[in-house]
Amino acid sequence: MRVMSDNTFQLGLFAPNVWGGLTKTTAEQRWQATWDNNAALGKMADEAGLEFILPLAQWSQLKGASDTDGHTFEALSWAAGMLAATERITVFATVHSPFVHPLFAARQAVTCDHIGKGRFGLNIVSGSAGPDFAMFGTPMRDHDERYAYTEEWTTLVKRLWREPEPFDFHGSFFDLKGVFALPGPYGGDRPTLISAGSSPAGRRFAARHADCLFMIIISPEGLADQITAVRADAGRSMPVYASGHVICRKTRQETEEYYHYIVEEKGDWEAAEEVRRSIFGTGQKSLPPELADRMLERMVSGGGTFPVKGDPDDVAQTFKRLSDAGLTGMAVALVNYLDDFPILRDEVLPRMERLGLRRPAIGAGHAG
Repeated sequence: MRVMSDNTFQLGLFAPNVWGGLTKTTAEQRWQATWDNNAALGKMADEAGLEFILPLAQWSQLKGASDTDGHTFEALSWAAGMLAATERITVFATVHSPFVHPLFAARQAVTCDHIGKGRFGLNIVSGSAGPDFAMFGTPMRDHDERYAYTEEWTTLVKRLWREPEPFDFHGSFFDLKGVFALPGPYGGDRPTLISAGSSPAGRRFAARHADCLFMIIISPEGLADQITAVRADAGRSMPVYASGHVICRKTRQETEEYYHYIVEEKGDWEAAEEVRRSIFGTGQKSLPPELADRMLERMVSGGGTFPVKGDPDDVAQTFKRLSDAGLTGMAVALVNYLDDFPILRDEVLPRMERLGLRRPAIGAGHAG
């Protein structure tokens, strides 16, 4: 597996390719996911020493007052551009296995990998939104069968990266003749594979095929036991990451006022309700349905991911608690990535360094 860094707690940015990011709000501060903004953000994150950037792959449009989710750059071509615009940071693409043929995905991923000289990674997802499948005219299999399909898809991609000679493949879902994909991955080592499945089937898939797992955090309580169980099931010391969203201002009062404005006053609750219906109405097995109501506010503030909220000390201490529980790192969304990144870079990162979570980035300076 390619190693992104040796920092105790690694950080990445999550979903900047989506208009509005993960926050469902009509506030004027909402993220404008133009290409220029994405490229500028990539350079800032690169210079600050963040480990990675992870996009969403969304297709259908949510109902609501704001353009959400469906207004997005396609993840593979977005990754190619981001890799060309940066120098050190790892850039992932997120791919729905049911919507992209494995031969095409293998070749396009290798193209990205060569553009980034080995800095490319692939997040493989099986799909959970019925409207996405309807848009592609693809039948939506039941939950565990979707993972069986993704496992065969991933097996094919790995073989295409590994075997230079043409081969035939006869599986349950694919029957292919004389397939090959050259050139191989940059430097001969395949891209890092990640999986975000939190269901039993999703975790079994991650244990067999992924280099690291992205998990959902409902509450920090019991997190250490969950991470221990994930690694025990995998039979190895698998890196475990989580997705979150950071809302941070210089003081707690400023943070609370900003949060109230973005979420309570300007929150797009109709879009959040649509997300809830989509997630809990398609046979997903990652979260129990009784959590749906509790998650609604999280869906407004950050797409249902774990909230990290407060002043810079609060945010750094939250990352310390997550690290102490065994988490390798977190992919975080921001309300407005360009506006909100400086406080993460200038105030939070130095505090994380003092807590022993990170080392200073090479050539990076901090204002705080």
